[in-house]
Amino acid sequence: MAAAIVALLALAATGCVALKNAPAGGGAITTSSYTIGPFNLAATGQPGWESETSRANVPRPTGAFGIKTMSFDLVDQNGAAIPRHMVHLHHVLLMDAAHQDVLCPGREERFSGAGSERTPLNLPDPYAYLVGATDRWDSLWHIMNMDTMPRTVYIKYTVGYQKSATATNSRSVTPFFADVTGCGASVFNVPGNGGTGSVYTKARSWSAPWDGIMVYAGGHLHGGGIDLTLKDPASGAKCVMTAHYDMPMDQMFATAADMGMMDPPTMIDPCPAHNVVTAGNTYSLTARYDNSQPYTDVMGIALAYLWRGHQ
Repeated sequence: MAAAIVALLALAATGCVALKNAPAGGGAITTSSYTIGPFNLAATGQPGWESETSRANVPRPTGAFGIKTMSFDLVDQNGAAIPRHMVHLHHVLLMDAAHQDVLCPGREERFSGAGSERTPLNLPDPYAYLVGATDRWDSLWHIMNMDTMPRTVYIKYTVGYQKSATATNSRSVTPFFADVTGCGASVFNVPGNGGTGSVYTKARSWSAPWDGIMVYAGGHLHGGGIDLTLKDPASGAKCVMTAHYDMPMDQMFATAADMGMMDPPTMIDPCPAHNVVTAGNTYSLTARYDNSQPYTDVMGIALAYLWRGHQ
């Protein structure tokens, strides 16, 4: 299992270093939005009420560029955002077919994504995710209609990018898709046998593949998720990405319309940082969930971005 991504994230609490010897950056940011769809979803619980599949060659900006920001949402045929309680964005991922995943070789590089929490990507200057002129973007997703009426839905993603970004004027980041389950289907079950106030944890460790600086990380949890922690066990430095809900967990137990699931997080704190990562050091990612009731097919994922090099 390729190692290391979490390494980058883990240091946000105490590993921050000053920016030195930085190039100028890629210049002005252009913002463009794209959609995947339409998805004609049946009423909740009926055949066709969800879409869980993938598609190759989804829309992207033309030419070569450097990504600075990305955000995701679900919209209707008029482009209006759909309330989260009506259609659930379980997850969406964008992948670059020109690169392989660092932690899980053999699969495409997963460079951006979101779930119900809609965690955005926001890379500070002079960092950018560089995309080649001929790179193909692919996507996979899972969306679910929670409404009692059929709905037409599009996945919308908005890209902020620098048309002039290059490996010379920018620091190119590598995305690391860190998953507490490894390189499989990403899901696990919480037994729910601990009683009121109990917590279930699942963790995984990696060894950093090279020296660099971690500049940003975002997390993904399902309903019942408490937080994700990236940690350097040697120094104790850590970054905690806390899940936030519309109401306290003890008031959000599932309804029939939720198909047996607690409402998902509406926000998870990201980890902006500028933290040194050392090749060969071991880092960990830990997901914590409420264990007072069972949760099935949950996830614990962090997507971090690392520049390979020394300042």
